Amino acid sequence: MNKEHRPIHTAANQGGCWPTREQELLLRAALLRGSAAIAAWREWESSVDLDQLDQGSQRLLPLLYHNLREHGVETPLMGRFKGVYRAAWYKNQTTFQATAALLAVFHDVGIQTLLLKGVALVLFHYKDHGLRPMNDLDILVRPEQASAAIELLVELGWSPKQKSQRVFTDKYFSFRHGHEFRDGIGHQLDLHWHALLECCYPGADDDFWDGAVSTELHGVSTCALNPTDQLLHVCAHGAEWSFLPPFRWVADAMMILNTSQSEIDWDRLLAQAQKRRLILQVEGALSYLQDLLNAPIPPTVLQSMRSMPVSGIERIEYQTRTRLSGLTGVTARNFFCYLRASQSRKSTVQTLVDFPRFLQHVWALDHLWQVPLYAVSKVGKRAKVR
Repeated sequence: MNKEHRPIHTAANQGGCWPTREQELLLRAALLRGSAAIAAWREWESSVDLDQLDQGSQRLLPLLYHNLREHGVETPLMGRFKGVYRAAWYKNQTTFQATAALLAVFHDVGIQTLLLKGVALVLFHYKDHGLRPMNDLDILVRPEQASAAIELLVELGWSPKQKSQRVFTDKYFSFRHGHEFRDGIGHQLDLHWHALLECCYPGADDDFWDGAVSTELHGVSTCALNPTDQLLHVCAHGAEWSFLPPFRWVADAMMILNTSQSEIDWDRLLAQAQKRRLILQVEGALSYLQDLLNAPIPPTVLQSMRSMPVSGIERIEYQTRTRLSGLTGVTARNFFCYLRASQSRKSTVQTLVDFPRFLQHVWALDHLWQVPLYAVSKVGKRAKVR
């Protein structure tokens, strides 16, 4: 792995971008085959306290259970793991039903939909409702239909998280990629009008829609990203600093590669990563997959990505997303989203002056002076997951 993409951990595990040593063992135990998986399982089992397991690791237990069962492993913990698998299966069934109900309503009024993240990954790649726990449902609509979709959600009893409906202005749609909603019985929905946080500009998702694959969910017609774009989407989301190093993306990416390797259009992946200025994110993720899990990635793909020109601002953005924490990290990451969303040719001074106003729109604040206070509160909320 390139030095630039090397995992960053702290001694006290106070956050990072890449999985910790214990999480890497869990990934290998859950995703590899043969003696390598068994060896990783034995080392992981002897090094962790299951009662103190982090949330990210807990989400991988159903996949671990499945792989251990496939290898004939006998351990007193299998009953516990099976319970986690069954709980995930049941919860996902209700999530799929809620998703299908929404898709049907959208379909009836002519709103086009595209499944993102968990539901799509389970349908096309995990192919088992119990293997990938999900906390929410993710649906992409076309930007020009976002306002109508939100009005319909509100009519159905869904409420925007932490915001009132007045937040959804043209300005908000131009800066943000989506918003979270909740219904009265606990379901959570991320409604997207752009697939990627980094790409919130007109026409950003045309390639995704044009290349989408058709599918059905409980008899309701919809579509999802094709395997190539799905892999891009997963990798783009993978490389970002968090108080709990994220790593479910590793399992998602490997499931895509294992189930759809022959369908991956590597030339398209390269072109899309370059077009969206995601070369460093995608190359870092693919390199990590190859180093940790010997992922089936053609060497020429990584070589091509490493030879592609990357601007200085893209390198700074990547380092910001993968290394910075706290208020500095929150502010910096929002600043790069601002630069990408605005596609601006403003002077440096004007760009800096307008940034707080951007944050005010994104966070739906009534007054500009509330911006620094809200930023501090966001950092505090993130810290609670430690």
